[in-house]
Amino acid sequence: MAGDLKELNEKLEEVIHRLNSLEAIITETRKFPEVASLMHDLKIGAQLYDEPLKMLQRLIEVKHYLDRHTESRDEITREILNALALKGPMNISELTREMTNIRGKASRVTVKKRIDTLIQKKMVSKTETGRYQIT
Repeated sequence: MAGDLKELNEKLEEVIHRLNSLEAIITETRKFPEVASLMHDLKIGAQLYDEPLKMLQRLIEVKHYLDRHTESRDEITREILNALALKGPMNISELTREMTNIRGKASRVTVKKRIDTLIQKKMVSKTETGRYQIT
């Protein structure tokens, strides 16, 4: 299932890339403005499916990880992984706020420790912008 979602997501990204290219060419020539508008609408429609597919893929990865690693089944780690899967990349402050919303309280230190552990286990990685995402 995860492989199918990944393949579907890659195909969708390729379609979006091609639509971007076609839209740029048609917009540059300025011969057919109605076609350029249609291409833009098609691209927007395709992008509507992109993020839900990515979210499903992240959720499946989290489920597989939690099934394989019984030591990572503590509630805080599970909630951090679920938050990253549902909301996408977040920094420590955003994750701490999210944990506060879920649990009623949260500690930046605890969140950071759990993230560091997940990084060591290669389940989470740090982006160039300093945000953490599921790998």
